[in-house]
Amino acid sequence: MAQSRMDQRSTSNDGRAQTTYMDADLYTAASKGNISKLEQLEACDLGRQRTPKRDTPLHLAAREGHLTVVEALIQAAKPPNEIESGVGVDKTILRMANKEGDTALHEAVRYHHPEVVKLLIKEDPQFTYGPNISGGTPIHMAVERGHVDLVQIIIENTRTSPAYSGILGRTALHAAVIRNDQEITTKLLEWKPSLTEEVDQNGWSPLHCAAYFGYTTIVRQLLNKSVKSVAYLGIKPGMQTALHLAAIRGHKDIVDLLLSYYPDCCEQVDDNGKNVLHFAMMRKQDDYPRMFLQNDGLRVRGLLNERDAQGDTPLHLLASYLIDDENFVLDDKVDKMGLNNENLTPKDMVSRATDNGLQKLGAEDREVPRDKEVTRDREDKGSSGSNSISTLKKVGETHLIVTALVATVTFAAGFTLPGGYNENDGLATLGKKEAFKAFVVADTLAMVSSVSAAFVYFFMAGYEKEELLHKHLPWGFFLTMFGMGAMVVAFMTGMYAVLPRFSWLPIPVCVLCCCFFLVFYHVFKQFQKS
Repeated sequence: MAQSRMDQRSTSNDGRAQTTYMDADLYTAASKGNISKLEQLEACDLGRQRTPKRDTPLHLAAREGHLTVVEALIQAAKPPNEIESGVGVDKTILRMANKEGDTALHEAVRYHHPEVVKLLIKEDPQFTYGPNISGGTPIHMAVERGHVDLVQIIIENTRTSPAYSGILGRTALHAAVIRNDQEITTKLLEWKPSLTEEVDQNGWSPLHCAAYFGYTTIVRQLLNKSVKSVAYLGIKPGMQTALHLAAIRGHKDIVDLLLSYYPDCCEQVDDNGKNVLHFAMMRKQDDYPRMFLQNDGLRVRGLLNERDAQGDTPLHLLASYLIDDENFVLDDKVDKMGLNNENLTPKDMVSRATDNGLQKLGAEDREVPRDKEVTRDREDKGSSGSNSISTLKKVGETHLIVTALVATVTFAAGFTLPGGYNENDGLATLGKKEAFKAFVVADTLAMVSSVSAAFVYFFMAGYEKEELLHKHLPWGFFLTMFGMGAMVVAFMTGMYAVLPRFSWLPIPVCVLCCCFFLVFYHVFKQFQKS
């Protein structure tokens, strides 16, 4: 290979970081896979030939998958050259890392070049390739990308145990589990079963990851290869186990699977004293807690009524979330009168959140709350409820006055028709005019709507339930507003019927009457916003 036509390293006079360069012909041959051009070059120190990104020719060839060029570069770097450590130049360039901390093997794995990977490992099988700047080792990178063939090559051809760590302290097995890759998981477990005990920076083991994501098959694979202690490991912070994560994530099948292997792991609690049933309640899903009663290992009084750090049992949490699960509530092993640290029963907690209470706890539980604060809260709620009912009734009385006025006016207008009556037959004088007909219809609608609204308000006077008052008040309101609108239309059409056809007066009368509807629209929009 020809000698470089420029210095491979350039250092400024003030000692700033040096920039590396590579021979142009060597760069082209390595990156493009031009083996004939590479063979024409004279011998040179390949370790000093580096790009500004600190890539060696071997990096370039391995990245692009040029197997023949990789072989040629390794052969060109072999003895007689030896460095002080006793490692030949060929192994030195194999171990060189670029600015990203990647060796040639990292690059070959990243871009999935199996033959190049096998060659690089066989040339230096004793070396353990560490992580790059991103924290990825070759085997971890292969697992992340789902390259099962590369995983097999690395395991079979490395004489020492290859480094298997990745980002955040996760191992290659973590990566396989997160990918839900059952084939790679099997290979890793056969190669190194102890990986099941490795945890990342947050204390997550592969079993935690599988339980969290709901990968039932992988959970079974891990349990078959792991030691018993793995099921009891807790994550940071909180010390939740895999069983806790499966429960709160809604993976009941994994909960059953974990309990089938280690029945006593249900006794494990987190730092807040919560057991698996507490976490099931924290799912906040109706009918979910009852599923746990189907497992005989969980339907025991010690778990069903266990108190956490706040003194809350699973039923307390169910009550605080207002979860409706009749099977769990009515189970005879559940203590419905247990007290937490605030001296509250589950029913007291429901009463604090809603006026209805938890009816399913039964009439036998209707005792006076033990906490004075709860009693005070209930008294305040009763007082506020009475005030609300009184306010609603006053509003109804005010609306009733308006409704009665509209009904009176429209009723009177029906018998004092515009234009009067014909003396001969007693019929309306303007009966054949279209405007008069519109007046009759509008007046009838106004009268019927206002009388219907009065009927609604009349019955509201006899109600004492706030819920019923809230339901009927809008009906009375809209009937009243409809009656008022129909009354304005009746007035407008009545005036139009009696005024001279060719007079200018009907126009301003109609325009002014229509202003009512503009005012109504504006006020109604403001009412909706508030």
